[in-house]
Amino acid sequence: MDLPEILARLEKLEDAFLSGLQEVRSIKAEIQKQGNGNPTLEPLLDVEELAKILGLDIDYIYRQAQAGKIPSKKIGKYRKFQPSKIQSWLEKKNS
Repeated sequence: MDLPEILARLEKLEDAFLSGLQEVRSIKAEIQKQGNGNPTLEPLLDVEELAKILGLDIDYIYRQAQAGKIPSKKIGKYRKFQPSKIQSWLEKKNS
């Protein structure tokens, strides 16, 4: 093997290593966010907040949630939205 070929292989190995290291750091950060396995509640969004985030009309959000087309929970007289479920719903809808 000549020197340029060796350098090219080393560069590919370095890229693969750095990519793997970045993934390890990302997973580590996610685990640290979750703490010691203790479940934490994420803050729920109300209709107005979700409408603002999605850029949609409040009445449209209410209708879609009542029809079961947007994941939501009814808490008393209030309709609430779990951000992680909304994100999953959007990802499914856009795929």
